[in-house]
Amino acid sequence: MKNRLFLQTQVVQVRQLLEQATDDPILRPQLEQRLQRLEAELSSVEPQPSSLFLPEHPRLPRIALFLRGGGVQGSDGIRPSLAGEAMIQYEKMFTEQALLDERQAARDAGRQRRPRNATRPGLLFTGTPRGSFGLEFVPQPSADLNLTEVHAQSLKHVAQALLGVTEKDESLDETVGRISPGLLRPMKRFLSVLAQHGAELRLAFSDTPSRVIGIDRIRSAAERLNREVEDEEQKIQGVFRGLTRESTIFDLITDDGRLITGTIDESLTEEDLDRIDELTNRHCIARIQTTTVRPVSGPERRTFLLLDAKGAEI
Repeated sequence: MKNRLFLQTQVVQVRQLLEQATDDPILRPQLEQRLQRLEAELSSVEPQPSSLFLPEHPRLPRIALFLRGGGVQGSDGIRPSLAGEAMIQYEKMFTEQALLDERQAARDAGRQRRPRNATRPGLLFTGTPRGSFGLEFVPQPSADLNLTEVHAQSLKHVAQALLGVTEKDESLDETVGRISPGLLRPMKRFLSVLAQHGAELRLAFSDTPSRVIGIDRIRSAAERLNREVEDEEQKIQGVFRGLTRESTIFDLITDDGRLITGTIDESLTEEDLDRIDELTNRHCIARIQTTTVRPVSGPERRTFLLLDAKGAEI
């Protein structure tokens, strides 16, 4: 039997979709039937014995990705290779952005990092709204209701990053400089898979107008990212020179005398940072993601993301 809270969440989501469907002759009847089934199933589930009233579930943020063109058969179907890879990479983008936004929310609340054993943010695939072919997502529910609003903003921040990267008139170096290094790798893959299938993208939210990214812009952005942006993960040995919790900056002097300065991965918890901080002025092996931007005109630029570090004997 399905969990009562899960069914309540589904009812809220379908009602929100009905608000957007207006008089759509295809979508509205389907949603009405789905709502009737969910409400019937919800009424058959016994309420929690400790509660006399049903808890009101918070309004969940959501986004729908509508794909059209290559790999898509109107509103009837989509190639699994396109849908599957697009969903995987979009969730990775959301996770990286949500980790960044959660850290900022923690700092605003007087903390520095996410707590130990905090659930890694992710998305739930909740349906396929029609229009071209839609893929609808909501963030995974969290016991911390404050994160609902944080994750709503994360969904929009990812969309803004995609729109920025696909703008032809904006410098790629400038755009990439505003994106978390962890977000860049799945974004490259996401745009590449759309370009390979020749699919355009429409990003739809419940509270703002939808935005369309045409196939020409997607192809151009994918080509530029693959040509001008390179990222690799390396294990580098050297002396760890410390990190700052507030600015999340670290320094490492490599065995060959280079100074590497960068930021720390958002998924690292306070306990991780305590462990890494103990390596200050000690020899270590650091796992670092290096992102290199090589614009057609202008100097090369590198950024470094510390994924982890462990002590090592010389």
